[in-house]
Amino acid sequence: MDRAKTRKPHKKSRNGCLPCKGRHVKCDEQRPNCANCVKQGTVCEYRPSTNRESREASHVSPLPAGTPAFTPSSTDGHANALDQQPLPEFGTIDLNGASSRPDLTLNIPQLRLLHHYTNVTAKTLAANNTDAEDVCSTFLIQTAFDHPYLLQAALALSALHLSRTSAPEEAPQYSYQAEKYHDAALLSFQTSVRDIDHSNFKAVLLFAGVLFPHACVASVAAHSDMEHAFDSVLSNLVLTRRIRPMVTGFYTEMKASELGRMIPDDVKDIDWMTEEQPPNTELVQLRKFSEVVHHVYPPDIVDAYGFACHILELVFQVAEKSDKPPSDALLKIWIHLISNRYIELLSEKQPGSLIIFAHYAVMMHRAAASYWYLEGLAEQILKIADHMVPSEWKQWLQWPKEQIRGGSVPPTPYSGHAT
Repeated sequence: MDRAKTRKPHKKSRNGCLPCKGRHVKCDEQRPNCANCVKQGTVCEYRPSTNRESREASHVSPLPAGTPAFTPSSTDGHANALDQQPLPEFGTIDLNGASSRPDLTLNIPQLRLLHHYTNVTAKTLAANNTDAEDVCSTFLIQTAFDHPYLLQAALALSALHLSRTSAPEEAPQYSYQAEKYHDAALLSFQTSVRDIDHSNFKAVLLFAGVLFPHACVASVAAHSDMEHAFDSVLSNLVLTRRIRPMVTGFYTEMKASELGRMIPDDVKDIDWMTEEQPPNTELVQLRKFSEVVHHVYPPDIVDAYGFACHILELVFQVAEKSDKPPSDALLKIWIHLISNRYIELLSEKQPGSLIIFAHYAVMMHRAAASYWYLEGLAEQILKIADHMVPSEWKQWLQWPKEQIRGGSVPPTPYSGHAT
């Protein structure tokens, strides 16, 4: 009565790449990059094969398991964190006269990221400084070929930039790539850099510069929990501070090298330790706050707050002398010079430290006009301070709120009227 149901025989495979499996689409299983991943511009990854799968794959495709974006240098002594293999040797001729063809498969997603970095992202780091642009786009990549962690960091930054500028449907995949390459760069740096010397200090300095935008964007990530947001901002602040003591001994040599071309005019030849406090300042309320704390806190806290306010006043004074938005190098000056005691107070969420930090965010807000990766960071810091500062202290946040949320622009040059 019932006809036997027949089904057309077909081949099933569980060897597709992870992105295709995640999208529930058929994968052609080409390696190192399947057609779907090449089309989507995604990182094509396969799970490790079992012995049985390896034997089956040998009958399906002669392509090797992976193609690298770069070959780890001999000085690193380890494979890069993305498990990529070095290119095979060029083709040879066997005893029967048959020529073995070399594998020339290209890693299109990584080449796309590298192209975007050299032609687009590098310019955004330079902020209209032609010399700095040349260093970021050319010298950095040349150096990165000998220091894979730097190349991984450049790819991460390129993907991060694309995640902010590409179509909404493409942004998540670029964000995923940025995270992967960023993690790989940090791991590679930690395992390969034991000491900083004349052979690698340029790479380390460039690496720090490329990590800074990533840290800024990570701090702005949508955190509805203000405690989580604060932890993210603080950890990235601490990470930025670690770089200065690592390379302090090479500063003079750095200025005389190609990296010296990257130093912006607003931080050039300034001795921050001997610079005098300006007689007039925009930071009128902060100066009053600094005077008030003398009667509230013990000497160690007074000194920490006083020095943080002093350096911030100097930063504002330097910025006022320029007709351009402040450079990110000027922003880093305050981060590098504040005392360890101030960082401790900030980590404890002391109201005074948060108030000073909110005033620093004003300078960050003004620099965001030149740097895409600073967008939203000043508002994030202000939200954190407003959330954590007790109500009886909130009056000291009024000026930062007006400057950041009101979008006001400082007078240039300084007019003598505090806002």
